[in-house]
Amino acid sequence: MGQLSVVTRHAERGASVAPWRAISWSLLLVPLTALFVLLAAAFAAEWAYADRALPGVTVAGVQVGSLTRDAAVARLQAELARPWADGGIVASYGGRTWRTTNGAAGIAPDVAAAADAALVHGKRGSVLDRALAWLDTLQGEARLPLAFRADGDGIDTWVAGIAAEIDRPAVSGSLAVGASGLVATEPVVGAQLDRAAAASTVLAVTSLGERQIDLSVRRMYPEVDESGFREAFLRAQAITTPLSLVVEDRRVNEDPAGLARLLVIERVTAKPGELAPVPAGATAPERRAVYTTSLDHGRLTEWVAALAAKLDRPGVNDRYAVSREGALAVVPGVTGIRVDQERLAALLVSELQKAGSGAREIAAPTVADPTAFTTDQATEWLPKLARTSSFTTVFPPNASRHANIATGSAQFDGVVILPGNTFSFWELLGPVTTERGYAYAGAIIDNRSDENVIGGGLCQVSTTMFNAVAKLGYEIVERHAHGYLIERYPIGLDAAVFLPGSDLRWRNDTTSPVFLWSWVGDTSVTFEVWGVPTGRTVTFSAPVQRSFVPVPKDQAADPAFPAGYALAGRDVIVTRTVTEGDGKVLHQDTFFSRYAPVWGGPAPTPQEDATAEGR
Repeated sequence: MGQLSVVTRHAERGASVAPWRAISWSLLLVPLTALFVLLAAAFAAEWAYADRALPGVTVAGVQVGSLTRDAAVARLQAELARPWADGGIVASYGGRTWRTTNGAAGIAPDVAAAADAALVHGKRGSVLDRALAWLDTLQGEARLPLAFRADGDGIDTWVAGIAAEIDRPAVSGSLAVGASGLVATEPVVGAQLDRAAAASTVLAVTSLGERQIDLSVRRMYPEVDESGFREAFLRAQAITTPLSLVVEDRRVNEDPAGLARLLVIERVTAKPGELAPVPAGATAPERRAVYTTSLDHGRLTEWVAALAAKLDRPGVNDRYAVSREGALAVVPGVTGIRVDQERLAALLVSELQKAGSGAREIAAPTVADPTAFTTDQATEWLPKLARTSSFTTVFPPNASRHANIATGSAQFDGVVILPGNTFSFWELLGPVTTERGYAYAGAIIDNRSDENVIGGGLCQVSTTMFNAVAKLGYEIVERHAHGYLIERYPIGLDAAVFLPGSDLRWRNDTTSPVFLWSWVGDTSVTFEVWGVPTGRTVTFSAPVQRSFVPVPKDQAADPAFPAGYALAGRDVIVTRTVTEGDGKVLHQDTFFSRYAPVWGGPAPTPQEDATAEGR
C-alpha cells in the first residue's frame, strides 16, 4: 500500500505540471514569432527595395517612400520649387529674437544628399537596427531631415552678430578703500553663446517652413561672484554710512571717506562649501575667492581719541585775576565732561556694523571731568600768594604785532600751575587763528624775517614769560633760541616758540601753586609771576660769546632791518644756578644759543643820504 501511494502522488503531480509548461511555451512563441516575421520583413524589404526608399520615409515632410533615387530627387526639387531663399530662421533667447533668411545665411538644400540618405534608411546597421527602421516606416515615424549645406560665411556672420549681443564678460566683484570712501564693483555673471551649436541647429532642418531655434548660452562665473561679495559689501557699506557723534551741544560728523579708514578688506581663496555652488552647465574659474571685512581696532582706538579731543569739554580750573590796584580775586572754574573712550569704542564696534537706511546719530558715553584746582583750594591759597617776579620787554610800534602779543598774553592770565605740573606754552595757548584775534606779522623762518606769518610776535610773549619764571628758579624743561640775535632781548636768554617742534616748558617744582598775569602796553609786554616765595637763590653768569660769524658777502638782505644794519652771528652761553636756602644747588642750567648773522642790506652812500635829505 505504501508503495502504491507514492506512485499515485507522483503521477498526480506530473499531471498537474504539464499544462502550465504548455501555456508558458505558447506565450513565448508569440513575440518570437513576431520578431521572426519582423526580421523576415526587414530582409524582404531590403531585397524588395534595394533601389528604392522604404515605404513611409519622408524628407523634411516630403513623401519619398518607395521612390528611386532619381524620383526622390525630382520630388524634392518639385517641393523646393518655391523660393527657398526667403525661408525664415528665428533664433530666441531670454525673451529676445534674431531673424534671418536662408539666403542671407547662405543656406541651400542638398537634394542629392537628402535622396541618398532616404535610400539607405533602414538598410544599414545591425539586423535589429534595420528591423526597427522598418517598424518606423510602418508607423509613419521615418522622418528624415533635409540635408543642407552652407555656402560662404553667412551663418557664421549671423551667429557672430547674435553673440555680440549676448556675450558679456564675467566681472569679478571687488571691494577697496579709496580717497572718497568705499569703492565697490558689483560682480556680474557673464554669458557666452555656443556658436557651434547654434550653427549646427540652423543646418538641422526638419521642415520647409519658418523654423525656430533655441540658442544655447553658457553662464560664466567670475572669481568673486555674488556669494563671495555681498556679505562683505553690506558690512562695509554699513561701516561707511555717515555718522554723527554727539555730546550735549557738541557734534562731530564723520563722512564715508573718514569711516572707510577703519576698514580692513581682504580677498582670500574660498574654502569648500563657503560659496554657493555653480549651476549645472555654467562655467566657473579654477579658483574662486571671497571678500572679508572687519574693523581695524588700532585705527578705531586712534579715531575715538580724536573724537574725544573734539567732543570733550575739559574741566576748567579756578583761576586768579589781578586788578589794576594789585588785588587778587578767585575766578571759579567749571566741571567738564569727557568722552568715556573705552565705552565709546565698544559702542562703535556694535553700531558701525548695523545696516541702516541713512545717516546715524550716536550719543557718546561721557564721564565728569572735575577740576584739579577747586574754588575751595583757590580761596584757601588766596591770602598766601604774592607777586614774586616781573619782567618786561619792548617792541617797535606795529598794530599787527600788538594784536598778537595782547591776544597771546591774555591766554595765560590767571592760569594756575599746580605743584608738580609742567607748563606748556602751546598746550595752554590754544589755536592761533584770525577768528581768535591774531593777525599776520613778522616772524623768523629759517633764520630770516618773514613778515606774513599769522601770530608773528608770540615769541615776545614766550621770551618775556621765560625771563620772569627763570629768575625764580623753577625747573626749565624746554627752551629754544631764535634764529638770529634780537638785541632788545637779554642776550642768550630769549625763548623762541614755533610749531611744530619748539615749545617753552617749565615745571612747578615747589609745593605751592603758581599763576601768571600779563600787562600789555602800546610797545611793551610785562609778565608777572604770583605764588609763594620759594626761598631759592638764582644767579646768571655773564653771557659767553664766541665763534663769531661775520655777514657773508653773498647773504641776502633781511627786510626787517634797515639798510646798513649788520650783526655778526655767534654762539652764546649763559649759565643759571639755583640754590636752596641751605646753599644746596638745586638746578644748574646751561642755556646755549647759536645765532646766525643778519643784515639789512648795503648802507646808503653819502650821495644817497644827501639826495634823501634834499627831498
